[in-house]
Amino acid sequence: MNDPGFAITAEERRRLLEANASAARFFRQELLRAGGWPVQYLKDAGVEQVLAAGSMWRVGYAPDTANGLVDHLRSEGFGSSAMVRAGLAMWVDGELVDRHRDRLMLVARDARLSAVGFVGVELGGKVQFLSTGMALHQVSNVLVGIEEQLDLLRGGATPVLVDDPVDAIAVSEMSRRLDGQWAGIPVVGDGLSTAQARMLRKFTMGDKVVVLLHGDEHRQKLTSGYLLDLAVYYDQVRAVALSCSPRELVSFEAGPRALQELLTTTRPALTYRIGQTAAGVEYEPPDRQLGL
Repeated sequence: MNDPGFAITAEERRRLLEANASAARFFRQELLRAGGWPVQYLKDAGVEQVLAAGSMWRVGYAPDTANGLVDHLRSEGFGSSAMVRAGLAMWVDGELVDRHRDRLMLVARDARLSAVGFVGVELGGKVQFLSTGMALHQVSNVLVGIEEQLDLLRGGATPVLVDDPVDAIAVSEMSRRLDGQWAGIPVVGDGLSTAQARMLRKFTMGDKVVVLLHGDEHRQKLTSGYLLDLAVYYDQVRAVALSCSPRELVSFEAGPRALQELLTTTRPALTYRIGQTAAGVEYEPPDRQLGL
């Protein structure tokens, strides 16, 4: 539920959604003409495909300016109140300024696939939901990557849950290069909520989901923590542990097929208990010096 202090009418909600959609277009255009760290970050991560104008992943960039987005939204007829309530601007010393600056931006969508917020990636790779907890949504009710992969999901692709949006893009691109069996879905923050698990199931044709465990033991346990929520909605909940990130794995020549094989041969997470890492398969990538 929304904060009652920010209750809105259906017409007001429609207008705020339009503001977010406009902001998403603005961020996308800014990335396509940007240089510097955002472009280099995506290239270094091996997902430079998102820089193509026709990419399904409409990744954007919030420029490091005081009012670039504010000026854009004003030119499209949005007032100050709408910008603030949509979580796109804020008042500082009596001036309306951009709330989000110098971040890669991915659109977060609700169960109707409306653009209700954003996930930001900072220089250095820190990822977070950019939610103000205001009128449009709660973080626990939105996901990233569903609309970008509707064709895969409607074609029967299995969702692959990862910790980072760039890793989700890497899984998605691997899938498109090969046979379309997988759709990378990032879980940002403290884990997947029941509402998010339900939303994911709504757009999944099959009854299987894979959780990709990566990082230190603490992170793997945190990731494992939502397996039980997934089991409410999926008959087959599987897990695989990687010693490197998906983006690192697919950067090897044989990496995409190695990742596909791992996802295909995952074992059911039947031995999972709270406080333990889920059962899975460890994969050590080959040494780059071997020519892979």
